[in-house]
Amino acid sequence: MPTKHGKGLRTGLLLIFICLSLFPVLVLLNTSLQTYQQIISWPPQWFQKLQLGNYRQVIFGSKSIVRPFLNSLAVALPTMVICVIVGILAAYAVTRFKFIGRKLFLVLVICTQMFSSVILINAMYLIFKQSQLLDTRLALIIANTASALPMTVWLLYSYFSQIPVIYEEAAWIDGCSRWQATRHILLPLSLPGIITAGLFAFITAWGDIVYANALITSPALRTLPQALTDFRDLYKTTWETQMAASMITIIPPLLIFIAIQKHLIRGLNRQAGQM
Repeated sequence: MPTKHGKGLRTGLLLIFICLSLFPVLVLLNTSLQTYQQIISWPPQWFQKLQLGNYRQVIFGSKSIVRPFLNSLAVALPTMVICVIVGILAAYAVTRFKFIGRKLFLVLVICTQMFSSVILINAMYLIFKQSQLLDTRLALIIANTASALPMTVWLLYSYFSQIPVIYEEAAWIDGCSRWQATRHILLPLSLPGIITAGLFAFITAWGDIVYANALITSPALRTLPQALTDFRDLYKTTWETQMAASMITIIPPLLIFIAIQKHLIRGLNRQAGQM
């Protein structure tokens, strides 16, 4: 049985971790609600004389981030869906079928993560130029899918491999088809992994700026990370508006996590009860 001191130590470490994780967000929120003079004043002002003018400026002003926000959503959501679907199919094939080169495939999948997007951008640019896909959302979707898919496959492979195949075999004996066994047994038990993989793919595409800068030139198609750079120039950075725009940037991933939190916890509990 864990001692009281052990529980207290774990609780203390957890509180420290939470504080360290939330502190940058609090700084971001505080800065986004202040004027430039308040930001550069010393000592720092914490949540004093707050105002929403910065948010009105980044939403309705000349450097509005509404269109870049929608462009980023139009890229991140399809990327997430494609990565999850293809990742499920690939992970299922690797964990449920034995074929020549299976281990080599897994090694190659994880090795692709060693190559950053900066290394691949020249090849990507030439491919999309030849395909006449430059300056399109489809180019960003393909590029971000290629970037996020290997880790998505690996995450789903890790979850699928932890679920014994005997559960599906029992369903087959009861008359279920392979698809029915997968749908009603494997996928529900793997729900935490599917959610994690989907979030990873979404965040990868949502925060991408390397591919966006290289493949997008039209102002109408610029993404949110690109728009954040509009709040600085050669001589000055308008920190108050940049922080307000950055605060808006974290809202979609946060809302997605809140929306699927119950399903994530339910999936974890179901998996714990079955394993």
